[in-house]
Amino acid sequence: MTETNSSGKKSGKLILENPFIGSLIVPIAIVLVGALIIFGVTKLLSSDRSYRDLVDELQSKTFGNKWVAAYELSKKLNSSQIPKSDYPWLVENLSLAYLSSADPRTRGFIIAALGSMREPLSKNIILKALSDSDKEVQFHAVVALGNLPKESMTGGQFDSSLLIEKLKGDDQLLKQSAMLVLATFKVAEAQDLIRPFLRDQNVILKYSAATALINFQDEVALEVLSEILLLKEPALKEKDPLTSLDASQIADFKMGVLLALNNTKWTKLNDKLEEVVKVESNAKIALKAKDTLINLKN
Repeated sequence: MTETNSSGKKSGKLILENPFIGSLIVPIAIVLVGALIIFGVTKLLSSDRSYRDLVDELQSKTFGNKWVAAYELSKKLNSSQIPKSDYPWLVENLSLAYLSSADPRTRGFIIAALGSMREPLSKNIILKALSDSDKEVQFHAVVALGNLPKESMTGGQFDSSLLIEKLKGDDQLLKQSAMLVLATFKVAEAQDLIRPFLRDQNVILKYSAATALINFQDEVALEVLSEILLLKEPALKEKDPLTSLDASQIADFKMGVLLALNNTKWTKLNDKLEEVVKVESNAKIALKAKDTLINLKN
């Protein structure tokens, strides 16, 4: 994974359904499509197979493209095609498949599938994947962790030290995703560790930190949050990926901030929201800012 990828510049993206991870760019779709073309296995992506067939393929000793089965299974889970009564069975069998898989792509998509279930029973295997030897698998694990129900991750029910370590590492995407997940679960010790990223030269990390700190209603982040809300779309694409954002990324960050403000009922930026309503050129963002402002005033 390159630094550009780590700053979220690939065009494939998946937005977590979480107000504090609203601007997390996940470069999965383009990687997957490229892999399908390279390996010539598009024909294997058949919706005719049941989820139990896909689990059997993951556990098979002879089936070659297990990662394709894992990906197909995650699609079925995301589209709610699997009854929740079978989730315990799935967690057990996918956990075994993860532990027995030597291929990091397969392990990554297994963890992605587990995360899409939002099933608390998968917490232990997802936490184990945080220490996977492959950075991409670790990233899938952080995202999957962020998808788990909040009540299953608070009150001292999980050890946040592995996520804390991601903040201290050198992988930009792991830093970004970890700080947002830590903030989501309001891990108190993470607040002081996230604050220094407000001065990071990498604008993705800087803005992610500010978005994360909304969960703590940390006034230290107000200046950067105001900066995000009033960003203008660039006339020309700048060359430095550390300091430039495209229109899509700007919209993602603005929406992430608005969602977070709305969900935390934090009114400290109401004056900026009024300004956004007046000057924002993106109609969707302007409407969301107006709705957020109304909700915060009521």
